[in-house]
Amino acid sequence: MARRRLEELSILNVLFCMLVVLIHVLSHAVGALDRTGWQYALVLIPQRLAFVSVPGFFFLSGLKLTLPRGEESGLTAYYLGRVKRLLLPYLLAAAVYYLYFVRIGWYSFSPAQFLRETALGTLSAQFYFLVALMQFILLAPLFRRLARRYAPVLLLPLALGITWLSSMYFNAVLQLAVPDAAFPYGDRIFTSYLVYYLAGCCAGQHYPRVLALLEENRPLLTASTLFFGGADGVISVLAFSGRRSAPYLELIHTLYILSAILVLLDWARRHTALMSGSRGPLLRATDRASYLIYLYHCLVITLFNYHMPALVGDRVSVLLPLRILVVYPVTIAGCILWQRLWGALNRPRQQPN
Repeated sequence: MARRRLEELSILNVLFCMLVVLIHVLSHAVGALDRTGWQYALVLIPQRLAFVSVPGFFFLSGLKLTLPRGEESGLTAYYLGRVKRLLLPYLLAAAVYYLYFVRIGWYSFSPAQFLRETALGTLSAQFYFLVALMQFILLAPLFRRLARRYAPVLLLPLALGITWLSSMYFNAVLQLAVPDAAFPYGDRIFTSYLVYYLAGCCAGQHYPRVLALLEENRPLLTASTLFFGGADGVISVLAFSGRRSAPYLELIHTLYILSAILVLLDWARRHTALMSGSRGPLLRATDRASYLIYLYHCLVITLFNYHMPALVGDRVSVLLPLRILVVYPVTIAGCILWQRLWGALNRPRQQPN
């Protein structure tokens, strides 16, 4: 049971990682295309649907926190592991991004600025996730206790309401206490993702029952994902192109994400053979390097955007397929190779006889 669970979570982790890269690979085209054209819809809809990946990562993080693992490690070991595996690589990546931006003239070197940008997660588009994730990690004992003590049917509706309040009305709620307050970083606050993380915690705590529940309710979850995903895509095009006002769009987006995460977990559970087939070694290597891919793919995109237009021009129809063909293999291969090199350098050497 434990091995199979790890395989399906690895598949899901790789899928979410590839979708995060897709979001940012498509960003330039979404910003450059005419919003009234069909090309804009063709790019925006897959990008919008790919946004399931970031809440999916929160779900996976919560699930792994509460999965039964035999003897549970203490809090000190848990936090030291998070510092080593998450925080230190993030700080190194932030330094790499910042020094490159200084080199090309986007910033003037300032330690204070670097610390501020790193703390806020504003150096690169994907870093906001890490700022929110660190808050969940600090509160890990609370979430473990909640998942063990209370029923999901009571916890999750409350978490959904808090998530909607925080993600859509954080400033309005804040201004009740501080009328002149304006905080533009609501997407860095953990409450904006509470339902996804807590749903993962509940799923990990009751994992075999959750898998059975997903199988029993597969038709309903599939229909829900298709309906809300289709609505999310179509209404996003209408709203972002200025043709319709859709204040309810984020509610539809959330319902799509909640449905899609569960459908994808069920799909991954039914396709664990991928990890033992011919693609298994690449999937396992990508899974192990997924955090590095998450950290550095936007740097590869920035390098591409900075240099490639001078070589091939600035037409979206040329740059977009090239960006896909370059960013995915360069990022994945580079991160896997670096991880293997780092592992080889840190592997204990055998003492001669």
